Amino acid sequence: MRVVSFSVPAWFPPRGGEEVRGEAQLTEQESAVFLCLATGASNAELAGELQLSVSTVKFHVHNIRAKLGGISRLQACLLAALAREGTRPSSPSGGGAAAVPR
Repeated sequence: MRVVSFSVPAWFPPRGGEEVRGEAQLTEQESAVFLCLATGASNAELAGELQLSVSTVKFHVHNIRAKLGGISRLQACLLAALAREGTRPSSPSGGGAAAVPR
């Protein structure tokens, strides 16, 4: 199983006093679900796009949120959008969050 690291930006506000800094380790399937969260799609839409069951998507979303410090789904969507920006070849922002295969 391949593991993908995701760095949470230092400026990102923690939820409920919990804080995850450094890298969160997501499995390959969690990473795929995570990056698709950026679209704002529902669990059913994500399941259709990724060819997974809705319960599997729910399971992965729950794990992703926990690994990123118990953040809300909306915060996960924002981080996913930042990660997608960070994976583009020439990002004008010059930094931020990125998903990096290991």
